[in-house]
Amino acid sequence: MNSMTTVSRFRTVIATALFGAVASSFAVPPALADGSDPLQTTVKFSDLDIASPKGAAVLYARIRRAAEKACSQADGGVDIGGERQVCINKAILDAVTKVNVAALSAVLASRHGIQQPEVLASRGVR
Repeated sequence: MNSMTTVSRFRTVIATALFGAVASSFAVPPALADGSDPLQTTVKFSDLDIASPKGAAVLYARIRRAAEKACSQADGGVDIGGERQVCINKAILDAVTKVNVAALSAVLASRHGIQQPEVLASRGVR
């Protein structure tokens, strides 16, 4: 798979996820292996200035804790083959994408050693 295809698919995923963005809270839905409805955890952040690096770091920590808790509940406390970490990483990426704030994307990129995902400007503000 070439890198252009990967980037294109990643941008498509981000654009699709953007439509569900919520201003003051969101759910972290880890996928369950048995195909049942995903668990959801609401992470509140209306008390934070998530545009600032400090606020974004605090929100990232909240997202990570919620993802760890939800994914642990999803697998019944038994991590087989590293599935829990995959669940946690996906839940974090989905949540950060949904919030769509540059400072939070920067925290994600720095913590995971990846290129910072683009923040899309289609929230109705130009």
